Amino acid sequence: MKNLLASIITLLIFNNSFAQKSESELLKNYEFYVEKNIEMGKWSSKFYLINGIVSVRENYWKNELRSRTEFEYDRFGNVERETNTFDINKGQINDISNLKLEYYDSLLVRKKFDFGMTEKYSDFNKLGKPKLIERIEESDFKAWPYKELVEYDKKGDIIKSTEFSTYDDLNGKTVNEKATSYYKYDDRNSVIEIHREYEPTQEFPIPMTGGPFLYEYEYFRYKYNRIGLWTKKYKSVNGKEYLVARRKYK
Repeated sequence: MKNLLASIITLLIFNNSFAQKSESELLKNYEFYVEKNIEMGKWSSKFYLINGIVSVRENYWKNELRSRTEFEYDRFGNVERETNTFDINKGQINDISNLKLEYYDSLLVRKKFDFGMTEKYSDFNKLGKPKLIERIEESDFKAWPYKELVEYDKKGDIIKSTEFSTYDDLNGKTVNEKATSYYKYDDRNSVIEIHREYEPTQEFPIPMTGGPFLYEYEYFRYKYNRIGLWTKKYKSVNGKEYLVARRKYK
């Protein structure tokens, strides 16, 4: 679905994992890093680290703090609690979101979010990665794909993701959508190419609420520091290249 709340997007991204395992190992050398999202204007985020894992995220518009979130993990390294401690409109707060995680033989098989959505994971590969993700939403408004099929390479990176959604278009007609994304990586496990396909066919670029447009083909390249962490990220669409993000590590 296209109209996703930015706050929910952030929750899911951070809950799944903050970085590739190799990147987390490299981040152990730092106390924090700052990422400027040039593609989204003046937004930036500061990530505080404990042993290479994000413990706190602060979001800024220009130099103004807009929100602050603390993360707690279970013994398997998955986020089990998020605490929002600051909001630009409310000031100091203590809003807690608990994630209910269920395991089977150390494999995460179910995750329930506070906002009324449950993810079920199954059909695990040899690396313990789920090839099938099913989503159950309590609300009548379905914001997420109800099923996702995932393929991985030998390193455990996602190379193909197929999402199945049902929603009503602007004319009130029910649409059964199949969205497939293909990914390619460089030797440091950073995404360098995304190819998207939709059934029924969609016209690109696709506008996203709270995010950049989605293009059929997107290409990326990176500049890395001496230990292999990226410091600049470039995106190419329709033959034009843009600097979309910068990182500084301390």
